[in-house]
Amino acid sequence: MARRATVLEGYRREPVPTLTLVGADEFSPDTELPDPAKTGDASPEAVRAVYDALHVDCGMLSAGAAAWFGASRPRNFFEVGDTPVTKRFHVGGGPVAVILFPPLSAGGTPETEAPTPKLLASVLAAADAASDAAIRIGISPWGFEGEFAVREALEQRYHLLLGGGPGAAFAGEVNAQAPGLIWSRADKDGRSVMAIDIMALPEPGVPFAWEWGLSMQAQEVRLTSAVPSDPHMEALAAGKAAR
Repeated sequence: MARRATVLEGYRREPVPTLTLVGADEFSPDTELPDPAKTGDASPEAVRAVYDALHVDCGMLSAGAAAWFGASRPRNFFEVGDTPVTKRFHVGGGPVAVILFPPLSAGGTPETEAPTPKLLASVLAAADAASDAAIRIGISPWGFEGEFAVREALEQRYHLLLGGGPGAAFAGEVNAQAPGLIWSRADKDGRSVMAIDIMALPEPGVPFAWEWGLSMQAQEVRLTSAVPSDPHMEALAAGKAAR
């Protein structure tokens, strides 16, 4: 967390507007098999202090994580139930819509790893309702297989798909089958930050295709010992572990 804070603060110091997003599987209660290393014996209040210090613009909470935090949920983190949750921002003067996807189990557990037609329709409708936004970002807990199955359906309605859940992590992919969608998947163990640079905005109402190095680029910033720890976050995290 202390290294992550250093990386995020470094981006915020650059003369480029930054939006900081946190997706699925960030907290132990997000998963069926919680990882105690993510929260240990810390109180919800202590974990909130750590995440508030990250200055996240928008984060996702599963029902389990929201229940664990109770009234102490971190600032700008939102619970997602059976329907998508849309949050709007102005970044660099342009409107941005961040749409948090419901879990695969919303409306009934699907028989496969892909979202049900009803679930897919709900996130497409959420994008249509935010069609005035210059950039529409979907944050998904559906896992690699679920996201892969629907990325062509999302394309042209969403500009970015930030994935979570089971599956490989990668900074960014633009595929010929879905050229208008940047697909990025976070490392579920929190070992890196995925940084996506939008260098040119799509023209409203016109079919678009991202071009690597011209209109977008992405990189994975690994949180190794080469990244110095933010001292304020280090002190907060030490306090969390001691509680």
